[in-house]
Amino acid sequence: MFTYVGKETSYIANVFRQADLKIAFRTNNTIRNLLVLENPVPHNFSLSGAYRLTCPDCNKAYVGQTRRCFTIRYNEHKQAFRNNNHMPRFAQYLNEEGHFFGTIDNIMQVLQYHEKGAHLNMIE
Repeated sequence: MFTYVGKETSYIANVFRQADLKIAFRTNNTIRNLLVLENPVPHNFSLSGAYRLTCPDCNKAYVGQTRRCFTIRYNEHKQAFRNNNHMPRFAQYLNEEGHFFGTIDNIMQVLQYHEKGAHLNMIE
């Protein structure tokens, strides 16, 4: 939605007024306000907690947890895989076996979300 303010807007408004046409500079847009959620549901990878990465080739799984958002943790695993860095065990396994590193939607599943302000305990 664009709002135009200035000489041109005033000139056009005067032309419409002289033609006895009513225009609105601003609307409440109540239908849009009713349709838009006040608190949109966050993307499931924008939070933190426990997650599982599954190898797309053999379906073996790695379970981990993070305080950062899942996307950042996924990117760390992916970067280690690309650089053949053996720090994360999931990336190490994929490199050793010559397996493929899938997209976040294909290999990462959220197991548990971390509630804000709560301590992140080890999952069993």
